[in-house]
Amino acid sequence: MDKALSTLDVPAAAVLHLFRSMRDVQLALPGLPAQEASAYLCQYTTLRGVGTAAAFHLHKSNQLAFYLEAPHEVTADQAEAKLDQALVFVESMGFLLTDLDIQLLGDADRELLWSALPLQHGVQGSAAGAQVEAPPARQPPRRLTAKPAAPAATTLPATAAKASAVTNAPPLTNPERETIRQVPPPAADEQIQRAQANVDELLAAVEELRTRRSGLHARRSPPGPEELQRRRLALRENLGRVLSAL
Repeated sequence: MDKALSTLDVPAAAVLHLFRSMRDVQLALPGLPAQEASAYLCQYTTLRGVGTAAAFHLHKSNQLAFYLEAPHEVTADQAEAKLDQALVFVESMGFLLTDLDIQLLGDADRELLWSALPLQHGVQGSAAGAQVEAPPARQPPRRLTAKPAAPAATTLPATAAKASAVTNAPPLTNPERETIRQVPPPAADEQIQRAQANVDELLAAVEELRTRRSGLHARRSPPGPEELQRRRLALRENLGRVLSAL
């Protein structure tokens, strides 16, 4: 780690490749507490060749940590190999880098992207440029004096008075409801008698239909009084079972 380097003072036009981590990683660097960090990898042109730098933005410490691998500056034909070595180094620390493709942007967009990152101008509010504000003057504590509470009034509020008036009022009567009388249901015997009468009428209608059909009348003679009585008794028993189950 190059402790003498706090920013990467390089113009946006000189940046050749720029990578950034897709997510933060818990990182523990020498002399610093373990904390979440973002990673950057930048390759740029210099007066003597091409330089490559890895930077870690430590969020808790609010500072940048730069790593420069010797030799820091190489020739143009060695720049690609140097970039691959730097990518392996950063990703070995747990970061997943993505190419921001700054070399494909126009001049205005390139300048906007480069200035939005903390590499050129450092982290805002870092220890190098931060000013510690003096704590406010301590004020003496105030003494609170307790005052006796006023006696509560004995008068009831308006809502309570209305409630008491409603509870003491006599129950309202509806004359229309008083005149209505509930009609008791018919007795079970009366229901059975009505059902038996309906059964007799139903049997008579069925027998009349049978007698009208010539083919059926020729094959089967009409039942006699004993057969009709037996059928009535069987039907009444079934009907009584149904009514008792209700």
